[in-house]
Amino acid sequence: MRLSGGKEFMLQDTPKFTFDHGRIPSCPLCEGRDAGLFDEGETRSYLHCPTCQLMFVPELFWPSSAEERARYNQHQNAADNAGYLAHLKTLVSPLAQRLPPGACGLDFGCGPEPVLCQLMEDRGFTTQPYDPFYFPEPPDSPFDFITATETFEHFRHPQKEIKLLFAMLRTGALLGVMTMFWNKEVFRPNWHYRRDFTHLCFYRRETMEWICSAFGFELIWCDGRRTTILRRL
Repeated sequence: MRLSGGKEFMLQDTPKFTFDHGRIPSCPLCEGRDAGLFDEGETRSYLHCPTCQLMFVPELFWPSSAEERARYNQHQNAADNAGYLAHLKTLVSPLAQRLPPGACGLDFGCGPEPVLCQLMEDRGFTTQPYDPFYFPEPPDSPFDFITATETFEHFRHPQKEIKLLFAMLRTGALLGVMTMFWNKEVFRPNWHYRRDFTHLCFYRRETMEWICSAFGFELIWCDGRRTTILRRL
């Protein structure tokens, strides 16, 4: 799981790069060519796609794999952390209510400690861990459900990653996503989700609805803030 952590891992306030506004890339989710500059600050620029409502960071400002892993190694996401468990349950509880008995799933981007896997196991759902850094063994699919908690914001190529998730799900299977939604009021320099330099994509409910129409999902539940459950059609 990818939670924002201590101040030492947040972006600094002095820009390091100059972004060429005349060479705005296509949207990494919908491939739209009409994305525009939304804001600049800290050490990077933020582009907004009006088609799918994705906010994304251009490749120029992406961290290296080593920087990314060093950031994740500092997360305090353990099974004895009550706050972390409560956070995970905002997805685990509504997802478990919608799964058939004995469903088998995958926690995609589980991080170094697959706590969510244990929470699902406790509810009778066998759950495999997968993380490109910590559990890189290719998972056996298809699955009855996949969870992606605080993972979507780290995607460098969200279209590719979502297509992969779709391919790993059975027809009728569920995809549970946790990623904090952005809006114009919250997307300011002091927003912790923006200041984490490993966060590269920011979504809205409208983005999730676009994902459903484009990739073959149905949105069956959303808390309006960060947690969404999709069904593969």
